[in-house]
Amino acid sequence: MPRTVSGEFDIRREAELAVERLVQEYNIDRSTIEVMAASDENTAGVVPSGADRDTKTGEPGSSPTRGRIRVSVTVDDAVADRAQEALRQARGV
Repeated sequence: MPRTVSGEFDIRREAELAVERLVQEYNIDRSTIEVMAASDENTAGVVPSGADRDTKTGEPGSSPTRGRIRVSVTVDDAVADRAQEALRQARGV
């Protein structure tokens, strides 16, 4: 029976790594993974990092950092616990 697992991330890069892990290690089809703001506001995470920072000053850029990022995927029960652990290990809560 299919089950939806999800994790929320403070940093966009952590969410991206979680998706990468689900696809590469668990052979989950990328098109079945949803990445979205965890709230109603558009966001790039809570903590600016990488592309979210100004390249010259290192200061937070103009990316909206007002909320967390949710990664969700619906998988078979056989994979659900491992997929949930992959999200946890990518620093999701």
